[in-house]
Parts: sequence; structure tokens; C-alpha cells
Amino acid sequence: MLLNCTVENCENKSVKRNGINGIIFHRLPWHDQELLDKWLKALKIKKCNTSHYMTVCSEHFTEDDYKRSPSGVKLTDLLYGAVPSIFTDNSTPQTSFFTYRESNDPVCFVPNCRTPKGLPLYTFPFSDKRLLHIWSKRTGLSTMYDTDLYLNITICKSHFHENCFHENSMQLKPNAIPSIDLIDYSGPPDNCCLINSLYSEENSVMTNTGDRTWGWLGSTETFGRLPEPNEFIVIPKSQIYCEKYASSTQAAHCLIYAETNEKVFGIYNPRASILMQLRYDGYFGFPGGLIDSGEDFVTAVNREMAEEMNLDTTIHSVSHDDHVISHWSEKKNLALHFYKLKVKMTELIEIEKRALLARDYGSEVLGTIRVPLYTLGDHYRGFPVFLKHNFIGCSKEQLLAALSSLNILTPEEIQLALNAHSKNV
Repeated sequence: MLLNCTVENCENKSVKRNGINGIIFHRLPWHDQELLDKWLKALKIKKCNTSHYMTVCSEHFTEDDYKRSPSGVKLTDLLYGAVPSIFTDNSTPQTSFFTYRESNDPVCFVPNCRTPKGLPLYTFPFSDKRLLHIWSKRTGLSTMYDTDLYLNITICKSHFHENCFHENSMQLKPNAIPSIDLIDYSGPPDNCCLINSLYSEENSVMTNTGDRTWGWLGSTETFGRLPEPNEFIVIPKSQIYCEKYASSTQAAHCLIYAETNEKVFGIYNPRASILMQLRYDGYFGFPGGLIDSGEDFVTAVNREMAEEMNLDTTIHSVSHDDHVISHWSEKKNLALHFYKLKVKMTELIEIEKRALLARDYGSEVLGTIRVPLYTLGDHYRGFPVFLKHNFIGCSKEQLLAALSSLNILTPEEIQLALNAHSKNV
């Protein structure tokens, strides 16, 4: 895959498909207009002369512009707000932090791998994008920008636990994942969770429906467990990027809503229509998900809505100004960022229709629903009953925060719904 550095006179105009010179290419930050303007100013480029395929290579960023792993190793992703600042006529590439060999011999592409030559090498699982994401993230490589990269690189045997191999064989089991001496993973060496979940003795007596197993879902299932009371705390907006929270796993979700004066049954005025989802795990939640390496919150939530809702992000997209609230769970080491997207009622109806054709519909998403923002005559059915359901993570708190901040319901109305108790009706 050919990549070109936009900087004038930069000799890093292309990179071999296997990325052997270690140069990293970063696309312009089109998701953030303010940051984009800073990049264009630094590059001395007018916006009218740009395209979404333009990139800037790593030679034009400082060491401090890059993220670090918990162990302090430099990663391939830029920190939020980083701007290219190194411009010189000397175009000799700097030494990359990757330890590539100059020959064409196969090599382990785990950064700073110190294992001897001669060990078996294994190709990355290019055909399984979800498994590929886990491999690439754990090894500290850039994840999904140039997927063709993973057709040509390998990882050596020393990074896999013995449980990852078939008995008396050097052949990896299906869905094996590396877990030893890695850049971005410090968990138990035998944590080949995808393997354990697929090859345990318990599974041998399971039905052919796959019930009571995790499969590849095992790597993230802890995030979906019901939270303990008060497990999630609100992150002050000024502290979102502090190390305490930024070092956690990040996720972003969005509330899509439209204001309306149309009464339900000619009686109830919900004031707005709000979309939520029935998830694959049976919980209610909002469109969104985990943030991939190299993404910021806004890029991630827009990507997730395109995948889960088939949302046309060229028409409707979230910006940084749409942030509503952020939460953090110390127990799960998980930060959740919540956004709003206001549309017209006619547009919301079209979004509902398009969602039926979403890539993830029928798998990650089982249906789009509207929240009943009214309470019936028994003071219980309607919104109070809805709040009795199980919600993923802190999505219930996210919903209530949005209803209040958007002035859809008053704090008193929200409290009445929370206080409602079941009745024999």
C-alpha cells in the first residue's frame, strides 16, 4: 500500500508494503476542525488544496507527541492535540523505535524483541479482523490503518504461552493470542482467554448452539458485567485526559435524539424521541464501543454509529462540542465518554430505517428502540418501568444525565420516575 508524506521536500514519499523502514504515517485529523486548522497552518497548506488521503510521516513529530505504554515504551499513536513541528531540509529518516532487520529474512515484529534467531514464526491472523486487532494491540503495532501490513509480518514463538499450542506440536490453536513479553500487555502469561473459552473440557459437553461459551468475546466480556452500586464515578471534564483516566481502556457512546411536540395516544407529550439499542448480551445501551488504537473519542463514536446504526456520518456526525458526560470505573479500569447527536424528527425516522441495514445489525445490535419518556396513569408504567430494565455499564446514568442537561425532563420528573415502585395493575 503506497503512502505519501504531505510535507514538501520530504523524501519519505512512499513506504514498502511491509513497512520495513519503520516510518509511521498519520492522516490529517479531519474529525477535529480546530486541530485540523493547526496542522494545516504548520504544514502551510490551504484547506482547499487538501484531501482525506493526505498523510504526514513520523519524522515531523517529536518524541513527546506519541503515546506511551504503561511500561513507558513509545507507541505508534499520537497523543490528542499533537501537531507536526519538525521541518528540515535534511530528510534522512530517524531511527525508529521498532527493531527491524535490514535483510529480507523473516523476523519477529514485536518491538524490541530480544529472542534468538531460529524460533518458529507465525503470521498475523489477517482473515479474522477481531483477532487481528487483539494481536496488533498487544504487540504495540499500529492497528487498523494499514491492514495490508499484517499480510507480511510475523511474531515468534516466545510470545505465546504453552497453552496456545496443540499438544506435542508447534502449531497454534485457532484463536490463540500472544501474552508474553509484549509492549501493551502485562497480564498473566497464560491468559490465552480465547483459547481457554473455546477449548475447555466444559465446552466439550455443550450443545451445538454454543451456549455458555465466550469465544472471541472473552477478551472484553468483563466490561459488560453489571456494575456494583456507585462503581462508576463522573470524570470532571477538565480531567478527562489526566493519566489516571487516560491510561484506562476507553469507550465512547452516543444518544441520538430529536425534539418533538407530537403527543403519544393524543395524551402524553414525551418532548423528545431518544434512540437506544437492545444489545447482543440482552442489556439496553447506546450505539458506540471501545476506542481503537489511533482513534480519539469522536472518531470512535462516529465509526461505531456507522457500523451499528448504518449512520451516514457525512450528514450526521458528533463533534467534541457534543460531549455530555464521562464516567470511570476503577474496578474495570474503564473510562466511558458520552455524546449527544441532535437531529430532526423526520431524520430520526430515517435513521431508524437505515439501522436495519447496519453491518452489525443482528449480531452486536438486536434492535433499535425509543425510550418511553412519559408515565402512565398508575404512576409506574412507561418511563419508570423502562428504568427497571438492565442497562450496560453506566448507560442508565448517561441517559438521565442527558435528559437533565438537554432540559427534556426536569430533575424532579426524573426523581419521580426513579422512586416509582411496582404495583399490581
